[in-house]
Parts: sequence; structure tokens; C-alpha cells
Amino acid sequence: MQTFNVSKRADRVKVAGGFSNQTALILIAVCYPLGLVITALVISAGSQNQGSWSPPSLTIPSRQNLITEQEATAVIQEWWAVRPRVFAAPYDASAANEAVASGPLWTDLTKTDGPVAWLRNNNQYYTYQGTTIQRVISTDLQQVDRPSIVVSVRTEDTLHGPGINKPSSSVGTYKYTFARESGRWKIWNYETI
Repeated sequence: MQTFNVSKRADRVKVAGGFSNQTALILIAVCYPLGLVITALVISAGSQNQGSWSPPSLTIPSRQNLITEQEATAVIQEWWAVRPRVFAAPYDASAANEAVASGPLWTDLTKTDGPVAWLRNNNQYYTYQGTTIQRVISTDLQQVDRPSIVVSVRTEDTLHGPGINKPSSSVGTYKYTFARESGRWKIWNYETI
């Protein structure tokens, strides 16, 4: 049976080998921020001498909506769907606006010496026969700011231009990083792995 040592002062109740009420309140206030709020509510309720008290319901704010694997792959597919307008006449980089966020990929597409400008200046363009995500290798979708997905992609395209008709087929591994912009997820950047 456990024994309690109680001093004569009511605010200094102490269990043998434990903390005093004061020490416990200080630990709650320092170690757990909500402890300070609850302590203030208890003291306030006690000073108003209102019979029974029940704690208010606390709502924990939810994290920003996270991107799902299905949303990530859909955004990647949306990017592939607009590439014929971006990398062929009329060389419209703005067509990628729905799938590409203001980030490194957007900067690369729109810069004066980027791939779109190079194709236009050299009278070359791409046609796309197919692009398929073969498999998702890994995901890091719990990141709030820059979630990412690594995918294995099979692409078939052809580079055209004066005296050029160069078909290409390849399988590559790419890491796509996303950003939330204008209320939706978009590709922020990608890199070959």
C-alpha cells in the first residue's frame, strides 16, 4: 500500500518521492503547450466557483492536403499530354501551366536559351508516340512543401527537323517533385536518376 505525505498547506500536496502540485503544473506548462491553456481554464473555472467543469473540445488543425500517388501520376500524365504543344509548333510553353508550377522546370521551359527556344530556333520539334509509367519505385508524399515520387518511365518519341527524323525509345527513372500552386498540385521539377 502506498502512503501519502500531506503537508498542512493544500496547494503543496506531495506524493512520497513525487512532484508537488506546483512542480507538476510548471512541467505541464513548459513541456506541453496545451497544458498552459488547460491550467488557465481550470484556474479560471475554479475562481468562478462554477460547480462542475468540463474541458472545451479542442480541434487540432489538419495538415495541408497531401498529394496521393494517384494524383502524382495523373499530374505527370497531364505534363506528358501537353508536351506536343510545348516542344513542337507553336512551341507554347504556357500550355504546361496547368501541370507545371513556378519552379525550376518552368524556368527551364521559358528561358530564352532553354529547350523550347532551342527547338524553335533550330526548326526542330518532337512527336510523341507513347509515354508509360512502368512502375512507381518510391514515394515521399508526406512532405508538405515538396513531395516527390520516383517512377520508371518508358518513352517513345521522334525528333524532326531539316534532314532529321530520329526515333527514340527508352526506359528511364525520374524523380518528380511537386508544389501546390493555384489550389492544385503541379510538377515543380524533375530529374533523371
